[in-house]
Amino acid sequence: MKKILTQEVWKTTLAQIEIKLDSPAHYKTWFQPTELIEIKGKKAVIGVKNSYASDWLQKKHNNLIKETISHVAGTELEPTYVVSKKLANEDIPKISKEERQSTLFSVEKGENTDFSRILKDANLVSAFNFKSFITGPSNRLVHAAALAVCENPGKIYNPLFIYGKTGLGKTHIAQAIGQKILEKNQSKEILYIPSENFLNEMVKAIQTGKTRNFRNKYRYLDLLIIDDIQLISKWEQTQDELFNTFNALYNKNKQIILVSDRSPEKIHNLEARLKSRFQGGMVAQIEKPDFETRLAIVEYKTKMLGIDLDKNILSYIAKNSTNNVRQLEGNLQQIALFNQINSHKMTLGEVANLLGTDKKSKREKIKPREIIRHVSKEFQVTAKDILSRSRKADIAFARQVVMYILRKDLGYKLEDVAKNLNRKDHTTVMHAVDKVQSKIEVDKGFAEQIEVLRESIF
Repeated sequence: MKKILTQEVWKTTLAQIEIKLDSPAHYKTWFQPTELIEIKGKKAVIGVKNSYASDWLQKKHNNLIKETISHVAGTELEPTYVVSKKLANEDIPKISKEERQSTLFSVEKGENTDFSRILKDANLVSAFNFKSFITGPSNRLVHAAALAVCENPGKIYNPLFIYGKTGLGKTHIAQAIGQKILEKNQSKEILYIPSENFLNEMVKAIQTGKTRNFRNKYRYLDLLIIDDIQLISKWEQTQDELFNTFNALYNKNKQIILVSDRSPEKIHNLEARLKSRFQGGMVAQIEKPDFETRLAIVEYKTKMLGIDLDKNILSYIAKNSTNNVRQLEGNLQQIALFNQINSHKMTLGEVANLLGTDKKSKREKIKPREIIRHVSKEFQVTAKDILSRSRKADIAFARQVVMYILRKDLGYKLEDVAKNLNRKDHTTVMHAVDKVQSKIEVDKGFAEQIEVLRESIF
């Protein structure tokens, strides 16, 4: 297979895996630093940074990778993992603040600077900039607030709390702020980090006796961006550390940006003092883009990908990519690959056949174990707990939510729902469905929680 085609196959595969994973931190850690070296017969040789990454992908994600790359390539492929010298040597030394300040003199003299290294140090992705962020009614407030923060970081809308459902561009706009501030002043200390990484660093610092280093790293920043902040509610000690870090930055007029899949008041088990801090600046929501915005995104992305499509096809893609921007981009990656493989201009029928984005076909692919996995994560129990005979209130309720989704969203028969949860009596399922439905009707907060959960599944 030609090298350029191999690259397109892997690019499209990664785009689809990112959508399926629905975890930016996990994707960035394990999938972003990879490459497809070659497709040889029935084998897909995938390059990784080290043997640890190879073992992890083989044990944890081999089925996902195999299924996705086989679908994209149009033939069954077996992934194999090798350590790539190119990736292993990719790490670039961190630039000190003094070095950054010295580069400013070079900029004034018109000399070239390695801005990509500065972005890498800040964990920022160059593609996440304001130019590529398409605005519309669904995100105009967030966009305006972001620009205001760029003009006066730490002095207006601090903190900036951005929330919305998966794949709508929350991370994009948050990182665009960081990139814009660095463009103005490369000496600024900026860091983007998912909340899980914040936790992991804190735990490691405690274990190694380097808590002072950990605190210094975060409390002397000019801009701190924390993604998936809703997950912080699970970790009590991390909330304490975040509270202290927040205060240290806020009191020095340093900018804080928080990204979440829900508003502060909807984050369960979040300490009241943190919730108060989160609500103290600007809380801005990104909603699903309307048709006009999606069409603008399609037109921009197809231009970037070099795809020539008729206007009616562009409209069709926009109309049938309604879940989120990430899904839309994944669809365009598929079309780009198809467009490259075939010499003729794509027809509307070919695009429709390629996408298959209707909800019915998507839901037919969802398995009960996936429902259990998502619900267990949302209600902080294990899948094993849900399938057990335990009658503890939190476990029993999570089990009832699984029953509700299997019955209401996937249309399973009562007997089949009971069977999938190791229950014999289908009347238990009827009771569970009624209970969850009643709670949805009277508890607006719970209704929104279930809606967010459904979005993460479907």
